[in-house]
Amino acid sequence: MRVRIFLRQPLFTLSGGGEHVPPSALILDGTLGEATPLGASIMVDKFLDERGRALEGKPCTLIVPGTKIDHVWVQE
Repeated sequence: MRVRIFLRQPLFTLSGGGEHVPPSALILDGTLGEATPLGASIMVDKFLDERGRALEGKPCTLIVPGTKIDHVWVQE
């Protein structure tokens, strides 16, 4: 199921070479995976900022806690 997830606050990331997601990512486009005890598994293929502009970032799978999510737009 394709989803767009809007976060309450940007994802935390390390700076420099340890960066695993782009700084200021507030919107995640991807495919919803299995629910886990830690949160929703999301296969992210695109990161966006608060204005909907694309950010540079490699596709990855993240587990995002429900408390971090503001709302989800189901696209399929």
